[in-house]
Amino acid sequence: TRRGLLRAGLAGGALASGCAARRQQTEVVVYGATPGGIAAAVAAARQGHSVILCDHQDHIGGIVSNGLTNADIGKRQAVGGLFYEFTRRVVKHYEEVDQNSLDQPNVKLCRNGYWYEASVAEQIFQEMIAEQTPRIRLMLGHELKRAIVRDNRLTGIRLEALDAGRTSVQLDASIFIDATYEGDLAAAAGAPFRTGREGRAEFNEPHAGRIYMRFRDTELLPGSTGEGDEATQAYCFRFHVTNDPAVRVPIEKPAAYNRDDYFWVLEDIRAGRATTFRHIIQVYPMPRGRFELNSDHPHPETGVPKESLDLAEENWEWPTATLARRREIYQRYLNHNVGLIWLLQNDPEVPDSLRDDARQYGWHRDEWAGNGHMPRQVYVRQGCRIVGEYTLTERDADLMPELKRTEIRPDSIATIEWAFDPHGHHKYDPAHPGVREGYFYLDHPPFQAPYGILVPKQIEGLLVPVACSCSHVAYNAVRMEPVFMALGEAAGIAAHLSLDSNVATRAVPPAILQHLLVERGAVVTFFEDLPFNDPHFAAIQYLGARGLNRGYRAEMDTLLTRGDAAERLARILQFEGKFWRMESGNPSAPLSAAELSRWLAQAGYAVPGNGPRQMDVADFANVVYRALTA
Repeated sequence: TRRGLLRAGLAGGALASGCAARRQQTEVVVYGATPGGIAAAVAAARQGHSVILCDHQDHIGGIVSNGLTNADIGKRQAVGGLFYEFTRRVVKHYEEVDQNSLDQPNVKLCRNGYWYEASVAEQIFQEMIAEQTPRIRLMLGHELKRAIVRDNRLTGIRLEALDAGRTSVQLDASIFIDATYEGDLAAAAGAPFRTGREGRAEFNEPHAGRIYMRFRDTELLPGSTGEGDEATQAYCFRFHVTNDPAVRVPIEKPAAYNRDDYFWVLEDIRAGRATTFRHIIQVYPMPRGRFELNSDHPHPETGVPKESLDLAEENWEWPTATLARRREIYQRYLNHNVGLIWLLQNDPEVPDSLRDDARQYGWHRDEWAGNGHMPRQVYVRQGCRIVGEYTLTERDADLMPELKRTEIRPDSIATIEWAFDPHGHHKYDPAHPGVREGYFYLDHPPFQAPYGILVPKQIEGLLVPVACSCSHVAYNAVRMEPVFMALGEAAGIAAHLSLDSNVATRAVPPAILQHLLVERGAVVTFFEDLPFNDPHFAAIQYLGARGLNRGYRAEMDTLLTRGDAAERLARILQFEGKFWRMESGNPSAPLSAAELSRWLAQAGYAVPGNGPRQMDVADFANVVYRALTA
């Protein structure tokens, strides 16, 4: 049966007026202290606004401070801004750790700031928030109970403290940002949203719906019907362990351990196909003696492991479940995931060599000490997804042959480069050997994310940078924490523009938003050869979102002829709503600054005519950027 595509709000979630409660007023409320929420709060606060950052959890940092600490980013020039600032702080931290070591082992292991300990990530997030005191106020341990909506505008939220007192507080604000993984605030406010998977026909997506594919392969296998459903991809924990006996804490058998959960793991072991710990669970070496664990996929050559830490099917209700029910699912996942490690370390059917390999690992004494050294959050790879003013789909990654890149979007606020990477939606089925249903990994060219994916239909005063508007397939390229920070930063700047200009969030001018973002080092279009510290960065970024270059290279030192420059300027001005063409003349002649200024004057812009006699791409970009953003 076809799934229910849109559901307006959680039951009892929206009300026209509230009962008496302690009230606080602020300019911006960010619900969800995830990395995306922290970026939103910091971005708005740096623009001078008062922000309350709240969460039902008693900590900040989302899954990043709970184990997901090797940043999922393949092309590092794709995300800048606050996320890149975060990575610089990581490098500085490990330089201080290694200040007395010539080899600097932890600096090397942090891989230029993109890999880190969970506790270090949380510490850096705390520092970024503390720097904005008193503009940012933290309100942790408060569950969302109500959304107050008047005339389709979100004006307040009701929270309840999760302590013994269970006191209520109402937060009134001009702008709200939902940075939860699940989209809880958007749902409570009545914004339309999606769950599960669209069918192949809905957005003409080749890889939508029910699907069987080998990892990193492109062939659709039998059983790939493309039918939509309510299935949600599997979650798992991202544990941190150590093999250092001095700080290693033994992994104990869970009280609810069930050996039957690991039937297919034991089958791989019995068959001799899984002979090491890393044949079943991925292990990433991290700084200071930590190892991050992750579920593994069936490898195309061996089909191993059939199952790993991912526990499919048992999380399908999570996106719209109550907090109490989510706690139950969390505990089930914790029992299952810890139980798998315990089995590999202790089960008598596991060969001694594999048991010895697994026994080298234990919890790290210094991670999550208040939670038994285990993460406080499960990795929610996907929750609800709002229906916004624009919906990203797999088709946004289609190459435009004439441009040699994906479609150019002058309203872009971020770029998406990670592969389409959904995990399994169903448990392993021996009728489909070597794969898990729904699991695939498909590379694509980088594409841009427009502002409209943050803006929910129907509800004003709300931006949603994490549970943003995407199809299931597209979301599985978006759902990486660096991207969430980029979208969160954009939401925070958009909130500033809405407040500063007294315009609705959906009426924020994308060009002004984009200008502010690129001036702060954010990436709105991908160029593989454009360093973040390049003096021409903002100009190249801004014009790249208007067709500056074909392809994915900035090639800033390329000298321009009149013909080259005229083609670029015509394309850029077309995105500005202007029609311009070069007058007659030699297209092969070098482009001078005086001539470019004359062209811009013809299009209605005034800029000085001084500059080099022959301009390169960087010179051209700087002049045009100044003209367009003056």
